[in-house]
Amino acid sequence: MLLTPQQVKSQKDRLKQSELEHFSQTDINSLISDRTLFCDNLLKQLWAQFELDKTELALVAVGGYGRKEMFPLSDLDFLILSEQQNSPELAQKISQFIQFLWDCGFDVGAAVRTLAECDAEGRKDITIATNLLESRLLIGNEKIFKKLTALLWPPDFWDRETFFNAKVQEKTERYQRYHNTSYNLEPDIKHSPGGLRDLHLIYWIALRHSNVMTLDEILQSGFIYPEEYSLLQESQQFLFKVRFALHLILKRYDNRLLFDRQIKVAELLGFEGEGNQGVERMMKRFFQALNNISSLSDLLTKHYREHFLRQVSCGKIEALDSNFAIQNNEIVLRNEHIFMQQPDTILDLFAHHANQPQTEIHSATLRKLHLALSQLQAPLSQQPLAREKFLRLFNLPKAIRRAISPMHKYGVLTAYLPQWKAIEGLMQFDLFHAYTVDEHTLRVLQKLESFLEEDQRELHPICARIFSAFSDRTLLYIAALFHDIAKGRGGDHAKLGAQDVSEFAQQHGFERREIETMAWLVEQHLLMSITAQRRDIHDPEVVLNFAEKVKNKVRLDLLICLTVADICATSSTLWNSWKRALFTSLYEYTNQQFAQGMDELIDTDEQVQDNKKQALALLQSQGFMDDVTALWARCSDDYFLRNTPKQLAWHATLLTDFCDDILVKISNRFSQGGTDMFLYCQDQAQLFHKVASTVAAKKFSIHSAQISTSLDGYVLDTFVITELNGIPLKNARRRELESAITDTLRSGKTPKVGTLGNQKLQHFNVQTEVRFLAMNRSDHTEMELFALDKAGLLAEVSQVFAELGLNLLNAKITTIGEKAEDFFMLTNKNGTALTETERKELEVRLKNQLN
Repeated sequence: MLLTPQQVKSQKDRLKQSELEHFSQTDINSLISDRTLFCDNLLKQLWAQFELDKTELALVAVGGYGRKEMFPLSDLDFLILSEQQNSPELAQKISQFIQFLWDCGFDVGAAVRTLAECDAEGRKDITIATNLLESRLLIGNEKIFKKLTALLWPPDFWDRETFFNAKVQEKTERYQRYHNTSYNLEPDIKHSPGGLRDLHLIYWIALRHSNVMTLDEILQSGFIYPEEYSLLQESQQFLFKVRFALHLILKRYDNRLLFDRQIKVAELLGFEGEGNQGVERMMKRFFQALNNISSLSDLLTKHYREHFLRQVSCGKIEALDSNFAIQNNEIVLRNEHIFMQQPDTILDLFAHHANQPQTEIHSATLRKLHLALSQLQAPLSQQPLAREKFLRLFNLPKAIRRAISPMHKYGVLTAYLPQWKAIEGLMQFDLFHAYTVDEHTLRVLQKLESFLEEDQRELHPICARIFSAFSDRTLLYIAALFHDIAKGRGGDHAKLGAQDVSEFAQQHGFERREIETMAWLVEQHLLMSITAQRRDIHDPEVVLNFAEKVKNKVRLDLLICLTVADICATSSTLWNSWKRALFTSLYEYTNQQFAQGMDELIDTDEQVQDNKKQALALLQSQGFMDDVTALWARCSDDYFLRNTPKQLAWHATLLTDFCDDILVKISNRFSQGGTDMFLYCQDQAQLFHKVASTVAAKKFSIHSAQISTSLDGYVLDTFVITELNGIPLKNARRRELESAITDTLRSGKTPKVGTLGNQKLQHFNVQTEVRFLAMNRSDHTEMELFALDKAGLLAEVSQVFAELGLNLLNAKITTIGEKAEDFFMLTNKNGTALTETERKELEVRLKNQLN
């Protein structure tokens, strides 16, 4: 009976349903094998149905299908091979055969070539050559298939070295697309560093070298050690299982583990727990598998280059000590058993790596290291000599890049610090943290070290100056190493981490004062970030309170370096010019507080005068000669504190001769990473709500709002805004928003904000929380709002303020991934702090509006 596309679709549906029903009880190899067999049998049946079995053609599976790695959404890759060009009649049959498969719902990767074309195309294109090397005869002319195989093995058809170099170059380019890390929180199972493509690289090298295709065959060939085989096999099996599950829940081919998919895949794999625990457990194991594969892929490609491609010479051996030497710019072992005999010498390896910046570590050395680590019975930190060596690493040149980071990559940090194992591959299921906890921690350390580089002086002037002045950076590096080490345990990770670093410091012989400093840094590593971004840092009381917690300038210097590095290492998009201005102001105010003593509040007059002086200098340098005295006489000191000299000068150029009623100007010149919007008009009811609603209606985001009112009742407000995807506004969009806000304020009509859904946000649950701060204030009320972030959130919040007749004095808008953490300063209708009744009503209204 002839098959129809509908019948084949039904067969595919039944197979998928069976896979779903039996997934948790079935070995992943059986699932892949059964699907591959299903495809094999179907193609053979259709080959006969289209009478192609009566020809001299060969049907050959290639690529992943050739490797027998078929997943539910895998492409059906095959080659139809002939000796000579096909006749028009035969070409028509082949076309019908391929079209039938498309009609059945397969994604078909089909090539129709002669032997000569395979030879010519394969020599030109490394991808085609690789597919051909993985070929497997399904049905048809066996003789012609053997001829194809014979074509692939002459020395001049992608010789081993050229093939190897091309594949390694592919890997390098692929790694760059994924920021050279396995730990992106929405990884690609196939292409991310450590993904299946890294496994395939090992397969391809072994295949080209000795014609073996599976891990078992590679093990038998002697190319990998049994310990390496076990780790690769275990990691491969888990990636296979995750990919198979992902394909079962998707309708279209994709290998990206996006957040919404992670939830469904974790359920299918049986990972359970409260909240997001199941997802985080699955992803932790997933990232550990990626790291295993990435490390072993690096090691084995290095091994292949050193032992099979390089012209081995007895190059000069330069002794480094009794255990290590340099040969051919690589660190080799003089005593291959030394890691087993004296485990503390493992740290010597990385000290040499830091001290010899032109060298790499030989693959044989790495393999001995890997073997020794697998047999360690206790943490390295329990050995006194190892502790001394570990601390000395932090004062070596490029200590983080050349010692600590490679130690993490090759598993030495885990072997040294017992707590490190718990954060390896530990993800946080949110939109804020771009990396796993261990990857983030390494990036904090790398960012700290980068403060020593010349190009950081402009981007991070305070941190670059402070960090380069430290004679010993060990305390700060260790605090950074421990700042997030207690994440995932439950409880306050900062307090738990402070306990961990205290125990570590005591074990490593630090003095009491040093221990207290490190513990304080870990416990308070979020203090400066919260104060700068969610408090009114121009309020002297806020500065005094912060200074009292910090206690002295040494701690302040350490804390700002750790804080800035922490922010930069969380996501590449978080640090920008307006945040730099916030942290700079808080740092300078706190230094001023320390200088004058803690008995009284700082006088901000000096900062006001300094900002005016700098703004005047900028105006004069621009050739602006008008008198700004009258304009500035109308402005409160807060205005000069809350705007930078550049902004003050900009405002002056706009307002000196301005005679209209409303001014809205938007520019990209002042905020790196965002767009500045300046609003000047006579104050009016519900002003902030009107602006926030207009911004939301035009599909922009507000990131920062500085609210100022002149002595004669005019607002001089500055906002930092972006497109919804976080990029600054282009010229046409800036002009569009200027017109829209002007129209809103003139008409008095507040635009309605439509519902702007975000697919990612629907997978997160953030309960709205309202906190009131500084309850002793009588002049205003300070409020923190925590809620699920969404487009138009600020418009909804400002609507509640408007309905209750509240006045907004200041706002700081902070988005932490899927979570909004906003700060507002408010007064009631009488211009005073909210009463207890008013606070309660505000809290209830906000929760009803946002939940």
